[in-house]
Amino acid sequence: MNPDITWIELSVKTHSEFVEPISELFSTYGDGNNVVEIEGGYNPDEGEIPPYQGWVTVKTYIPKDSTYLKKQGAIQAGIELFRLVGQIQSLKCKELYETEWRQAYKKHIGPITIGKRIAIVPSWVNDYNPGCRFVIKLDPGLAFGTGHHPTTKMCLELVENLIEPGSTVLDLGCGSAILSIAAAKLGAKQVTALDIDPQAIRAAEQNVIDNDVGGIVNSYLGSLNDIGVQKKCQLLIANISSKVIIDILPKISAHLDSGGKAILSGIVVDRKKVIEGHIRDAGFQVHNDIISEDWVCFSVYK
Repeated sequence: MNPDITWIELSVKTHSEFVEPISELFSTYGDGNNVVEIEGGYNPDEGEIPPYQGWVTVKTYIPKDSTYLKKQGAIQAGIELFRLVGQIQSLKCKELYETEWRQAYKKHIGPITIGKRIAIVPSWVNDYNPGCRFVIKLDPGLAFGTGHHPTTKMCLELVENLIEPGSTVLDLGCGSAILSIAAAKLGAKQVTALDIDPQAIRAAEQNVIDNDVGGIVNSYLGSLNDIGVQKKCQLLIANISSKVIIDILPKISAHLDSGGKAILSGIVVDRKKVIEGHIRDAGFQVHNDIISEDWVCFSVYK
């Protein structure tokens, strides 16, 4: 092993519907620094609109240590399974020096603005002027959620529209805690961030500190079943998956205050009608829904 080679870049070309599952696979075994490139020069991290739906390249990076072959093998196996059901090309591997690795993902991740009041800025950007926007400092890391994925963007837009000054918020499947941090900066007085992944909670805790909202956001390892209903929230956020949302919908109302709302995301648009049915069956009404690319996000109320 060349000691000067410190990172392995893994990349695969696919179609847009497989970006999310491949990104999750990469995040499980990679270092979390995933980037997405669209054919034709489109850079999603600059907030641009894709010119067309075509081939997408998803990349991740794993450190070249004693475990990298095992991680690379697991990713390879996962990609081969995905290839059985979708348009996905073979996995490509490339060795990188430390400086090459840093530049490889930094060029894809820049400041982005969401809604009217939010700016997400990586730590290595020092000359960004946010104007009247709140800045969320967030680097690509080990937990899902940098603001670049459509599900996260839609949640941020709805949080901005629905948050009430002095409200309490519950963030289920918080990942990087980007939504919790946004809620705190937008006026929430107390935010509870939950995730079942210890790695996500570690990343969330650090991001909370980096954004100076430690007095507002508290991160916990666990699920909705692990918290009591004595303290109810005005806004509940669940950016997870259709299956989990269906499972928790009957339990959500017990955690919402009178007049409270819930944001439900991580839902592919093909499941929109199905989820709407489950929302009604759980006694909720749809307050709003927004669609971005292949994803839909709901805000609901009792």
